[in-house]
Amino acid sequence: MNISEIELFKGIDFDVMNKIASICSEESYSKGIVLFNNGEKAEALYILIEGAVHLEIKNGGSITYRMNEPGAIFGWSSMFESGRYTASGICASNLKTIKIQRDKINRIFSEHPDAGIKILRRLGTVFSLRLSSAYRDLLSARRADSGPAIWMHENVIVNPPAEPFFEAPENWHAHF
Repeated sequence: MNISEIELFKGIDFDVMNKIASICSEESYSKGIVLFNNGEKAEALYILIEGAVHLEIKNGGSITYRMNEPGAIFGWSSMFESGRYTASGICASNLKTIKIQRDKINRIFSEHPDAGIKILRRLGTVFSLRLSSAYRDLLSARRADSGPAIWMHENVIVNPPAEPFFEAPENWHAHF
């Protein structure tokens, strides 16, 4: 897989792409291997070449997001200052990835901030699409007759909970 063909890197200057390509490593992992754990320091960005990975969040319950499309990006937390993975990455099958170390790509971004901004904006789009997908999945998992927990319409709470979970400001017209 040529990384310049991946949406994240399309249109990046040729010289910058050569620098990015030089820091990429192709890695292979066996099914069941944990690439990273939720909360760990995020050291690398991954681009899926072949196979499937599960991104899993556990907090009482569990949510698993399966990625199996070549070019899919995961481990994006490594690109942000918080620098902690927000999910665990587990190989759902034998897996091939392109791995990019955080410190190395940050050096390139320091030398070429325009490319860094362009890539981070695209990464924001990846994050936004994944979040939208998660919202759709959560909403579709609700029973059709249960409806949303709370709807707001013109500052009026419609379908409120039995017990308020916050104090409504006086200028809100909540019907309990």
